[in-house]
Amino acid sequence: MDDDESEYWGRSINWPNGAKKQTRITVAILSSPCTIRKKVQEPEGCYLQVEEQPLSINHQVLEPPSLVVREGETVEIRCVLNSTNVNDIVKSFHVHWYNSRNGRIKLSLYDNGVTYRSPGFSDRFQLSRNNTSNSYSLTIREVKIADSANYICGLWGTLFGNGTKLNVTIANPPILIQFPRLERVTEGHTARLHCSMENAEVGNTDVHWYRELPGQDMEWVLTHEAGGSVRRRPGFTERFQPFKDASNSSFILTVTNVTLNDSAVYYCTVWGDIRGNGTQLSVAISQMKENQVVVMYLAWIILPLVLGVLAVTGAICLIRRRASGSHQSSQSGADDDQTPGADYENISVARNVPVSSDSFLG
Repeated sequence: MDDDESEYWGRSINWPNGAKKQTRITVAILSSPCTIRKKVQEPEGCYLQVEEQPLSINHQVLEPPSLVVREGETVEIRCVLNSTNVNDIVKSFHVHWYNSRNGRIKLSLYDNGVTYRSPGFSDRFQLSRNNTSNSYSLTIREVKIADSANYICGLWGTLFGNGTKLNVTIANPPILIQFPRLERVTEGHTARLHCSMENAEVGNTDVHWYRELPGQDMEWVLTHEAGGSVRRRPGFTERFQPFKDASNSSFILTVTNVTLNDSAVYYCTVWGDIRGNGTQLSVAISQMKENQVVVMYLAWIILPLVLGVLAVTGAICLIRRRASGSHQSSQSGADDDQTPGADYENISVARNVPVSSDSFLG
């Protein structure tokens, strides 16, 4: 059995019929084993029950078929699968996106969730499926002039939607103004950073937040997409929460329970390279913690001084005690040395006293 053959045993399969482009054939194998040759119209050596069911696909978008958007916005093109067969559901089929029915596949979403993008298509082009509405979606973020084209969804290379013509117009680039320039917050409280945007709608624009720590390179914090979903850099928790205020045309980033490590300059960015003027977030230590630090600081200063004074005082006392003991020993020795000298002097004095005759006579 070669690569063009598959062997089946007592099972049902869905088999596309290339001859009838709007029909899918359900083949029920009633006898087995049998061999199905993909290159022929029917399986060989099998007793078949064949049922043809009409299958259609309707291309549907959230906006009109001819869609005009401004550069930098986000657009979603929806493709709905309609079929009288309840088994024809989007999670069972691959979907491909083309720029023309005779063109090459540009984007693909396979039934296992894997996405294929041909060269030139970045992750700005996101593919998804919705089992509830039985539809596929192509979402293009931060559209560019070069994205203007026809977008057609298709199944099996033979069944296509009606297509959507996307026209991206040149728009004045957005202007981002951040305020306040300096946000002072006490540790443990909440910081609120604002980014006002002109010449674009915040609801249709992805915003990216970055921060720059002292002496370090700028790092991505999170992205708030036009559809509302949020993507965060690993290590950044839900303490960092983005919002959009359409009434004031501004983006908002809140940081709850701030820590000293949150101190940095925060920037909002749209369209990939348009950046705000930045907000310096300065986190101050809390009063209670500051008092604790002062007490500890004083303790670290005073304790060594006290210990030093005690050590010096003890040393002085010891020196005096030793000096006093040495002095007493010296005095006692001096007294002992003076007695023989006195006797000697007495003897010397006696020797020098004249002896009278009366002394001998007495």
